[in-house]
Amino acid sequence: MGDVLTQSQIDALLNSVQQSGNFDAPADKGGAEGAGAGAGGPAIAAEQDKDKKYRKYNFHTPKKFTKDRLKLLRSVYENYARLISSHLTSFLRIGCEIELFEIEEQRYYEFNNALGEESLLAFINVDVEEDGVEEDPVLMVMSNSVMYTMLDRMLGGTGESTGESDGTDQGGYTDIEVAVYETVLQHIAPIMADVWQNYLGITFKYHKLEPNPNLIQVISIDEIVVIITFNVTVRETQGQMSVCLPGSILDKVFKHFEQTSLAGNRKKDSQTSHEKENIIKGIENSVLQVKAEFGKSSILLEELYSMNVGDVLNLNLPKNSEINVNIGNKPWFKGRLGIYKDNVAVRLTGLYNEQ
Repeated sequence: MGDVLTQSQIDALLNSVQQSGNFDAPADKGGAEGAGAGAGGPAIAAEQDKDKKYRKYNFHTPKKFTKDRLKLLRSVYENYARLISSHLTSFLRIGCEIELFEIEEQRYYEFNNALGEESLLAFINVDVEEDGVEEDPVLMVMSNSVMYTMLDRMLGGTGESTGESDGTDQGGYTDIEVAVYETVLQHIAPIMADVWQNYLGITFKYHKLEPNPNLIQVISIDEIVVIITFNVTVRETQGQMSVCLPGSILDKVFKHFEQTSLAGNRKKDSQTSHEKENIIKGIENSVLQVKAEFGKSSILLEELYSMNVGDVLNLNLPKNSEINVNIGNKPWFKGRLGIYKDNVAVRLTGLYNEQ
């Protein structure tokens, strides 16, 4: 709180700016100490601010999804990256590495504007909890370099990048190449359902490919979407794959997730309460042996053999001494001897503290 100015300091600062135009912090009652803080503080703070990186926030388009929700998506699609990495490795029989690179919330037009005319945009139909309601499709696009490496491998090649074929030098993709690429998408699209199954039931099914993505608008241009970007390495070829999740689907997913989580917590609380009641009932019906230990004495076996009714044992305790009250074989309380309704009794005086 050392940077907070008092009201008198603020007034003095404004007066100095109006009179001289100098923006010097006024000294406080500490004299030299206040002057040193005023002179050195801003300079040091300004130097430190140069090293800091700030992210601009657009108040015209505020963020819709919280960090916790994006963190959930990150966890889900990190698993998705691992699954399709191993799947494509076995499917193509060459090394494939896929890792999550970035998750970012955008407007749909930002995603659409970033697509090139040569891109192939895949449409994946989504069904949340099998409710039968038609949702906006999930969109997927892959770098042409990675796509051509996969096509080369599936058409009998080695899958090595030549640096020449990118899908544009031949005027686009042929029908055979599109059909082969669709085979890849038909394998990796349904895997998304596997990574969501621990949270809720969602099905993903490949629908079609669109060779001219800029001419097709299936999502409102101002709708909030979440773009998930993966780094893809197929042998020596590197590129990216992007998945566009529409905000309408995510709203429904998070709503189902929160309702399921809330119902699960209620069920868990109910089970916990029921278990507690059963435990308490079990304890209430259990039997414990309570013993009042008056004292201890050691005698010879000969003395025990010669004892008769009416003999007295010396316990080496004063008359009004406290005695131990044992629960089972362990002392728990301290007590004193007495009489209650003409019966011998023990009054508990406190807890037993082991010395």
